[in-house]
Amino acid sequence: MFLRTTLTIAAICLFVATVPPSARAQMPLGEPGLSAAYHIGDHRKDATSVVEHFVVTLGPTDAWKGAEGQWLQLEATKKNGDRFSVWALCQGPPTNSQYTVFRYLLQEGTSVPVEYRHAVTEFAVLPTNGARSFLFPLAAPDVEAAWPLPAAVTYLGHRYDRSDVTNGQLQLPAEPVVRHLRPDVLTGVPHNTRQVDETRRHDGSDYEYVPLTEDDFKTMMDAGLNCFSADAAQAEWFDNAGVFYWGGGSEMPYPECLYRPLYIGPALFLDEPSVHVRDYVLRPRFKEDESLRRTVTPQLAMAELEKLYAETIANGAPTQFVKSLAGRPDVDLGTMSFVQPNIYSWETMVSSAAYELLFHPETPDAIVFEPPGRLGTRRTLPEMNMSFGCQIPVTGSDHFIDIIIGFVRGAARVSGKQWGISTYGGVDRTESAAFISRAYECGATRFFYWDSAMTACVPFTEVLDRTRHLSALAKDYPDRDLPRLLRAAEVAILLPPGYSLGHVHMGKGPLWGLPELNLERVNRVGKTYRTVMGNSFTEIERCIRQGVAFDLLWDLPQVKIEEQGYREIVRVLEDGKVEVMTGGQTTIQDGPRIPDRPAGDAPQLEVTLAATSDAAPCSIAVSAKVREGSAPVYYAPLPDNNGVHQKLQVLWEVYGPNKEDYAFRGPEIDFAPAAIEGSGEFKAEATLHFTQPGKYRLRAVTTDLAGRSTVVWRELEIR
Repeated sequence: MFLRTTLTIAAICLFVATVPPSARAQMPLGEPGLSAAYHIGDHRKDATSVVEHFVVTLGPTDAWKGAEGQWLQLEATKKNGDRFSVWALCQGPPTNSQYTVFRYLLQEGTSVPVEYRHAVTEFAVLPTNGARSFLFPLAAPDVEAAWPLPAAVTYLGHRYDRSDVTNGQLQLPAEPVVRHLRPDVLTGVPHNTRQVDETRRHDGSDYEYVPLTEDDFKTMMDAGLNCFSADAAQAEWFDNAGVFYWGGGSEMPYPECLYRPLYIGPALFLDEPSVHVRDYVLRPRFKEDESLRRTVTPQLAMAELEKLYAETIANGAPTQFVKSLAGRPDVDLGTMSFVQPNIYSWETMVSSAAYELLFHPETPDAIVFEPPGRLGTRRTLPEMNMSFGCQIPVTGSDHFIDIIIGFVRGAARVSGKQWGISTYGGVDRTESAAFISRAYECGATRFFYWDSAMTACVPFTEVLDRTRHLSALAKDYPDRDLPRLLRAAEVAILLPPGYSLGHVHMGKGPLWGLPELNLERVNRVGKTYRTVMGNSFTEIERCIRQGVAFDLLWDLPQVKIEEQGYREIVRVLEDGKVEVMTGGQTTIQDGPRIPDRPAGDAPQLEVTLAATSDAAPCSIAVSAKVREGSAPVYYAPLPDNNGVHQKLQVLWEVYGPNKEDYAFRGPEIDFAPAAIEGSGEFKAEATLHFTQPGKYRLRAVTTDLAGRSTVVWRELEIR
């Protein structure tokens, strides 16, 4: 499993003389009982945590759950006298970091040895923090090929010379503690605090927080949470409790922490790379250069993401582990260097998911959807219908969450990595359990909650309730075929790189959450962003109506989409055309393939302006009369300050005075809730505030539960 070494001539002779030919093929590592001791060469003398010497012993062959392997033991002694031992049942001699191990046990000092097993498969759970290829010795570069115990090896970044080869006997621990783990259902929160008063906040205030107690942690573990932030003291407690933990990289015992399957590393996630591009790259540049607001494009935003993401991977969270170890006086890493692969990207703008997972072969190893400030089928899907001209029914919660899953699952499929979802306070509470269920059923392996920051916070008790729901699902349906679920989609829908769902107001569609990239802007080939995104969503609607699973990706050259096994590949092009590849044939459509839609009448909408012209600064009242057609009208974008969802019925947007100017429910628009006038009729009112002169366009839209929308435009001129 762990060694890439070479045999000396003496060892070869011993092996050939004592092992009959028929048995050699059954011994993946070498002669059972063969043992060698190694001592370190040059190292920093004050580095007391460095392993000074170790012994490698080969054990018997063994079977586990139908798999055949051979035991290997490493016993290490550090310069400070601390000791640890590792036992592994290996499939064969390892030649890279992807060696196969069937069973894995670790003993630190005189503590009871612990075996780490997957709770469903019963196979070994191994460390994932990035140091795997350094955990057992490899043949030194100047040593001729020899397996299994070469004269010199490299181990944990240092050279060790063999002192002797002996015959011994590998002893397996008699009664190890067995930890049954679910790394395929990693569930947690980012902080070690809880709210004093868990009452939901809708008035902009924040909670008061107190540290979690040991009883709180036990309650969380009983509910099913298994991933926690830890300092050095908590790490020991979490190890004994048998749950995953992260943090405290500069305080963990070295090198034992590298061998701990439960220790994720000092970092857990990358925090919203695409959002950082918008907030810390593009918006500051807009302030410095007003003209950039007029010329910004999705391609420019994409280029900035490429630069920021490269810097993040090269110098951010993935390198934090090695940096923290290198800075310790008791540690000498020698030539050892690695990135932490097991972090995930916690990303709201999920359109960038495939780019982020494909950028580096190891890190991050998962993409997790981070909900924006508000999210829900009846909050967000009506806006998608009103913005993109699609007609996706609002009556099924899967219809919305499957769009999000399409991006993260598609990214995981083309990269060979993993995906998950998180829950925030802004997620519709009536749907959060359904979203979690859908994600689990579709193959998600990461489930996280945000536990702070006003309306973003999921209160402690709600975290417990949702996790109990997930735990029951994982218990009732434990044996998921994750590789098969990863490839469940038949259709891949490719968007032009840089085209995204936006951020907090993702349903309304300004790309990258920037008013400057509103849907009425024209792209580099003369089509509006609304046309391109509308074509994409009509193809999504087609898949939903046909009951076909779909993935969503940027059309990146590194995706190599033709090799991914999709039955149909749909490319939405910037010129408004749609390319369809199926059965080896490619056709170009003038637009999207509009699916069969149910018969019925869309709602009617009449818009009245109190004035169409005035002098800045000014306010203009607008009103709309809505009459339902064949289905009820519904649009409730978010709760009010009392937590009540007001049915506003109409989406109001203002474009202008310049092409880059756009407003929705910002300081320029105030809303009054819709008032019922009679059966099937509603009145929606708004007050528009203007501070700049120029020509404006008001876009008013209403929609029903079947997804039918009606749009009305009105023009205004402010002097």
